[in-house]
Amino acid sequence: MSSPLLFDIYFPQGLLSLWLQAIWSAQVPIDKQGVTRRLVADAGSGILFNLGGVPVKIDQQALQDQVMFQATNQHAHLIHLPSGTDLVGVRFQPGMGRLFQTKLVKQQGTTDSLEASEFIQSLLMQLKEGLSFQERIDLLNKAFYQRVVSMTDDHDPVLKAVDLLQQSSRVDLLDMLPLSQRQIERQFQCRLGMSPKYFQRLRRVRAVLLALKNVENHRKLAELAIEFGFSDQAHMTRECQLIAGVTPKHYIHRKQLT
Repeated sequence: MSSPLLFDIYFPQGLLSLWLQAIWSAQVPIDKQGVTRRLVADAGSGILFNLGGVPVKIDQQALQDQVMFQATNQHAHLIHLPSGTDLVGVRFQPGMGRLFQTKLVKQQGTTDSLEASEFIQSLLMQLKEGLSFQERIDLLNKAFYQRVVSMTDDHDPVLKAVDLLQQSSRVDLLDMLPLSQRQIERQFQCRLGMSPKYFQRLRRVRAVLLALKNVENHRKLAELAIEFGFSDQAHMTRECQLIAGVTPKHYIHRKQLT
């Protein structure tokens, strides 16, 4: 049976990809049953534009504001999208959501929150004009690109640290950066709300789940554990359960049922 969820996603390119992982739009028709999905922790943050006027639930907490900033998630969450849901969102790269928020408020010379900023409120009004999925994505892509052009810092230490940790399982590679370990730890806590080591744990679990989308890997769990830097399959299973809320075997079983 096909899902009632109508969903489209775009992965930004070029300069904007340093800031945003994705721009997406999701709807559940009013005559369809609600949908529940698991949100795997990715160390990213995001902005939700709730255009449908119905509250969505994350871990049973109802959220009904028209604009919501999602803080960095450190473990999996369940999101429930009821009938009539109409959401548009952007997903920031790890560490970039908090930086965008800080720089935007500074640019506007105000102490207002990100949600209340003139930039975000202007986008909300435009998104309410009945745009198609593609028009919504195009609007956000253009608007955020124009904003981040003046914000981008090629020497951002957090951006460089995140890139290093996503390429390798070796935390000691951070010694290549012109910062002390204490400075890196402080930057990660400020921007991501976690340590570099915990960030690495999140990314390894996410990499495993992405690999398991390929059926050929379903019988290679022990090999995947070693490939992604776990001590053994049992270690990988514990980490997936803790961070993603699902073991590799249960994840495979669910995929086979869909």
